Amino acid sequence: MRRAYLYLLILASLLVSCQFATVAPPPTNTPAASATALANPTTPATSWPSDVTITIGGVTGATIHPLLGVNVGPAPAGQDPNNADLTQAYQGIGVNLIRTHDFYGPLDMAVMYPDRTRDPANPQSYDLRASDAMWRAIVGGGFEPYLRLGDSWNNARPPANAQERANWVRASVAVVRHYRQGQWNGFTTPFRYVEIWNEPDNLQFWPRPHTAPEYFQLYVETARALKQAFPDLLVGGPGLTPAGFMTPPGQKWCRDFLAYVKKNQAPLDFFSWHLYSNDPHEWVQAARFYRGELDALGFQATAMHVTEWNTAIRQLGDKSAESLALRTGGKGAAILTAAWIAMQDQGITVSTFYRGSDPAMDAVEFYGIFYANGQPKRIALAFALWAKLAAHPQRLAVSSAPGTSLWLLAGQNDAGEKALLIANPTTRPARYTVAGQADRQRTLLQVSDASAQVQSLDMAGPVIEIGGETVQLLTIAP
Repeated sequence: MRRAYLYLLILASLLVSCQFATVAPPPTNTPAASATALANPTTPATSWPSDVTITIGGVTGATIHPLLGVNVGPAPAGQDPNNADLTQAYQGIGVNLIRTHDFYGPLDMAVMYPDRTRDPANPQSYDLRASDAMWRAIVGGGFEPYLRLGDSWNNARPPANAQERANWVRASVAVVRHYRQGQWNGFTTPFRYVEIWNEPDNLQFWPRPHTAPEYFQLYVETARALKQAFPDLLVGGPGLTPAGFMTPPGQKWCRDFLAYVKKNQAPLDFFSWHLYSNDPHEWVQAARFYRGELDALGFQATAMHVTEWNTAIRQLGDKSAESLALRTGGKGAAILTAAWIAMQDQGITVSTFYRGSDPAMDAVEFYGIFYANGQPKRIALAFALWAKLAAHPQRLAVSSAPGTSLWLLAGQNDAGEKALLIANPTTRPARYTVAGQADRQRTLLQVSDASAQVQSLDMAGPVIEIGGETVQLLTIAP
């Protein structure tokens, strides 16, 4: 998606320890900073009647996937030497996967293998120094790399002809071997995923005069070569823009790609797509569209990955109140938590949020879940609640009254502890009870504009209130 050119050359991540209930607020000059969190505020007016009764049922047999990936990081981003390393911040909120896209140089094929006329078998044809530094930061922090083979917003350069394409394919295998099998004094990282290119339906990444069939051919040849060299590697793409399901031309592009892959019997372990939206229902619509297209062509076993996703502010002023609410506030946190729940409902197995870090303190409306100085936005606080819910991977049935505005997801861990994630993306507060759970030991965590920290709330009765544009995590002891 759109990347402001001002923010090129982002070189990675932020130094801050982020605890689930004690995340430090941004400095007072940071937009979206709010009052210090109350240590244990009590949920209001628990004698009021409940608007919603939530019933948690038994284990469904489904698994809650740890959709806890991000793009970029953890090394400091941007050009300001004061920008933070995000290793401890990522660890603190539960990040487990880092997609290697939009470092604006490192881990781009245009940088690693810059001259596509040179022999791909010769190590002198490569410049892996900056890429190795980024890779080392990722694996050193305990994160799994999600390797995007392609280029960043500023570097996109598809192969120019058949010879360049053949060399690019061979170079892709060499790069994977460098990071997976230690070739050329490389790494032995047991990463699972390789995504071939990024948004080839976007002219920024696949510019004219290059055509869609050229990408289809590149995908097929690269996927075959990678699976032959690394049979256990999971290979996919293409990382479609939202137009892939929203517009007739985008839908045609998607169908033509899948038909080409099918005709050529190429591997497609996963199909990846992107979505920037302020409506959680669009994640449902997109997933159903892509699943339908995959299944119609016999790709029932192909997983779906959402490798970029966030709110959308393109039609808004960058520093408008609405943009800041969507990118730094409780509104964005609630919408994106509802989207996270929607992805769980629709069987998404991997997601990488776009993105972890902002490049500068004067770009707080950028895509990052952390400010450039390492302080968390409310979306990062919500991310921490997602991670806590994902630690209860046995999915439980959960139901409420039809028409409720609340988005719900419940899980259980091996010890029998239950967790209920609730998102209210509307502006209206709601009161709810959880049937049959009032006598159990319960804890309640909350993310909202009421505090720049995760709040731990006391509960004085069975009825709980959730404010508008708020996220809560209710944990219930066995």
